[in-house]
Amino acid sequence: MPEARKTLLFVDDDADILKTADLLLSKAGYGLLTASTPMQAYAQLSVQAVDLILLDLNFSHAQTSGEEGLVCLQELRKYAPDAPVLVVTGHSGLTVAVRALRAGAKNFIMKPWSNDKLIAAIEDAIAQGRQPPPVRPGLTSETSPVSDAEFIIGDTEAMVRIKALVDRYAPLTVPVFLSGASGTGKSHIARALHNRSGRAHIKVVEAASVSTINMDMLTDATLILEAIERLDAEFHQVLLDWLPIFEHRNVRVIVTSGRARADLDLPRGLIYALSTLEINIPTLAERSGDVGVWAEHFASQCAYRLNLTRRTLTPEAIAHLKAAVWNDNLHALRQVMERAVIETDGPVLGPGDLCTPTTDDVDPKIATLSLETTEKFVVESALKRNNFNVSKAAVELGVTRQALYRRMSRHGL
Repeated sequence: MPEARKTLLFVDDDADILKTADLLLSKAGYGLLTASTPMQAYAQLSVQAVDLILLDLNFSHAQTSGEEGLVCLQELRKYAPDAPVLVVTGHSGLTVAVRALRAGAKNFIMKPWSNDKLIAAIEDAIAQGRQPPPVRPGLTSETSPVSDAEFIIGDTEAMVRIKALVDRYAPLTVPVFLSGASGTGKSHIARALHNRSGRAHIKVVEAASVSTINMDMLTDATLILEAIERLDAEFHQVLLDWLPIFEHRNVRVIVTSGRARADLDLPRGLIYALSTLEINIPTLAERSGDVGVWAEHFASQCAYRLNLTRRTLTPEAIAHLKAAVWNDNLHALRQVMERAVIETDGPVLGPGDLCTPTTDDVDPKIATLSLETTEKFVVESALKRNNFNVSKAAVELGVTRQALYRRMSRHGL
């Protein structure tokens, strides 16, 4: 038995496998987190560090190629680079397992496993220990925290595109301009850019307080200037003069704004200098397919932080959330989920437990979005995400195929 209790994460879509593993690993002295999909795994990792990850390679019905697991493995290496990964596979076979080893997995176990061999593989991987990060000289007053900001949550087309841009832009030094409405996650993406950049330090400053920046202390760092539209006019030229110095010191500047670049009241030269690269974060309505995973993430995060029972959402609850109007985007969704976790006792959250925004909370500018318009948008988005496979879209929305057909007919879809 391990000398100290270690926490493991098992990612597998087979509930029986997870139950069997829980019984075995609990008896062996381990704590176990479980996830039935990769997105659930990322949400789990955002609220608790783990000592090792057990990863299945297939998650969709009738899939045996292992490609899904290999993609997940690559994401896990980004999100939890210090946690060793043991691949647990049956259908995919030895060839794919070897590919997983080459992609960064520590070892692999074939299903059905030998309990003794599984425990031995886990103990061996953990015994190798995590290598401490190298100590780098420079700014020490503020370093990157371990938080959900390390993770880019969502698998809609928009978020897949943003993940690709973050991966491409992160190692560079040129400035990045992040735009999007309030609550869309600009600060979240900014920190993700930093966490994947390899830089040692991070400094987050309101643009209106740019005078507090100590230039001499900034090196090998990410400087995030929030709400760049609030930058005082006397610092327009100062910031422009700083940029070449920042680049020489490996300081990456990221600016955020609730306005589009064309609407910024800043000198044109400064705007161009700060927006060499640009990422626009869409509203939650434009990526409604991510509402469910964000809701589960916020629920798990709140339960973990307050030491409450972990909550899960019913398909009906997720469909209810997707149909709501999120004028304040992730800010509002977080509040709804935190209230639900705190005010309910059971481990399962249904539609009745969710106090979603009402029309009274909606900005008058978008009040013309009627229930019919919202429902049509949700249905059409689900169909597009599932390549117009009605059965899959119905499962995602938590309704029957017949009910979905009726809604499609009503909205002319």
